[in-house]
Amino acid sequence: MAVQLWQLYKRHFLIFIKDRKRIFFTFMSPMIVFLCFILFARTIYKESLPSSISETIKNQYADINLMIGLLAVTTFTSAISLSAVMISDAEKKILNDLYMTPVKSSVVRFSYLLFNIFLNIIISTLMYLVSVIWMLIDKTFEVNGIKSINGAKGFYIWLFVIVGCVLNSSIFVFLLSFLKSSSAFSPISAALSAIAGFLIGAFVPLQTFPREVAEISSLIPSTQISNLIKHFALQNLGFGQTNTTQEFIILFGQNIQWWGSFIYVGCWILLNIILNFFVQSYKKK
Repeated sequence: MAVQLWQLYKRHFLIFIKDRKRIFFTFMSPMIVFLCFILFARTIYKESLPSSISETIKNQYADINLMIGLLAVTTFTSAISLSAVMISDAEKKILNDLYMTPVKSSVVRFSYLLFNIFLNIIISTLMYLVSVIWMLIDKTFEVNGIKSINGAKGFYIWLFVIVGCVLNSSIFVFLLSFLKSSSAFSPISAALSAIAGFLIGAFVPLQTFPREVAEISSLIPSTQISNLIKHFALQNLGFGQTNTTQEFIILFGQNIQWWGSFIYVGCWILLNIILNFFVQSYKKK
């Protein structure tokens, strides 16, 4: 089983890296988010701080939130883009051929999930590095002797980026496995990628939304990934707003601690991995 899984994973990976157009569009979504944040959303975050706070600290706060939003959106949009390999195989009837081989259908499905998760982690990690490089360029990596990201904090952020990749990949590999044509996939992918930042509160802080809207948004699992990254990213910084990370981690209308958010995400991951293993959405012909 392990050998079969590896061979299938390698096949998906080689197909992806040989398609330069697919690579371009996979990286394009997070880079658009990056540019939009710098041009528009950055001002919103700076204005959310009291006027008494210095401009340098405001810039640091904005850049930290840029990183949070960029990472949350990247784990979301990359999971969608990477599903294109699976959709293409379904459209070309390659998936039917794979199901007719001695390889178990669950192994075939899991190979797409494994491919999606690992590539998602690589892409999201690269975006993590981009956000850190931006802080160095913008001179907000260290302000008044306080580093935006130290070793421990950086590890926790990356850990929850990985959790976000597993979550979103498991969700979209399952949901998009019901599609069998690129013509159906393209508009869905474009629409979800376009609204992802607003759905999960990455472009605009959830606290700026009406409470009812924030509560609905909090039910989206990816929103909780954004909250988890934010909880650790904003710790021990001089914004005078460290409590806001807890005030706006809400779920089912209740204020919760970060571990409650993590449990919610964990339940979604478990559910979707089970679905990817045991539910065969494709009908063999």
